[in-house]
Amino acid sequence: MGSVGRNRINTPCAACKLLRRRCTEDCTFLPYFPHSKAHDFAAVHRIFGASNVCKMLQEIPAHDRGDAAISIVYEAKARLKDPVYGCVALIASLQSQVFQLQSELNTALSEAMAIRAQQSLSLLMSSEGFLSAADMPKTDLDYHQPMQRDCTTQTPTSFAMPFFPQVIDSVQAITEVPPLPLPESWY
Repeated sequence: MGSVGRNRINTPCAACKLLRRRCTEDCTFLPYFPHSKAHDFAAVHRIFGASNVCKMLQEIPAHDRGDAAISIVYEAKARLKDPVYGCVALIASLQSQVFQLQSELNTALSEAMAIRAQQSLSLLMSSEGFLSAADMPKTDLDYHQPMQRDCTTQTPTSFAMPFFPQVIDSVQAITEVPPLPLPESWY
């Protein structure tokens, strides 16, 4: 008797080898679990079972099955390492690292903006003749000390109100930082 359309292949896929059955050309597991990935299928079979994985793969459109098989293998290996949380533990750990790094980035950006604002204010005031750059405080510790400057050269009219909006506008223009774009994988 001849075969009816199911031809055997020379090397069975990892699933058929583990399950000790004949592997045919139309085997569901063959494209995703070749002979070289026996350990991957062993983990998948141990966690999900071969029939359940076969049903999952058959319900998914053909063009998405490769990605689904990779995800199933990843989840199975994660479940073997951490039976309770699986890959969720790794995701939670990575999310906490992202939040921590975002916090550090926000802190660094705010410090950079404060330094830029102090430098631009210092430059603007020194160009207008109010203070020299040497008279500006260098660190936060210097703010409690009185500033050393010659007050007799400045008139009260030099501190007029129209000057402050110019300072604020120039500081805002210099210190504006565009928002960071989110990676496309987060959408």
